[in-house]
Amino acid sequence: MEGESIKMPLRAHTLTLEGRSRAKLAGVTAVSCFNDQEVVLETSEGEVALLGENLHIEQLNLDDGQLDVTGSISGIEYSDRKEKRGLFSRRRK
Repeated sequence: MEGESIKMPLRAHTLTLEGRSRAKLAGVTAVSCFNDQEVVLETSEGEVALLGENLHIEQLNLDDGQLDVTGSISGIEYSDRKEKRGLFSRRRK
């Protein structure tokens, strides 16, 4: 019908951590920023930050919502998508 918008269903967010050296994520909608110590991304359930050293994005496919990160992963932080600026904006000051 005219004037109706079609919304695609959000992909479920999953995170698989293999040891502390590889993270595989699904449900990724965007990568906000990345460097060798932090990868910040948007998922269907909010913002996620992978923290560590020597982090590298090995694969990124936003069409499929897939992201693979390798390196020495020391932490994972989630923020609620309802927060206006996000949890991570406070930490980067």
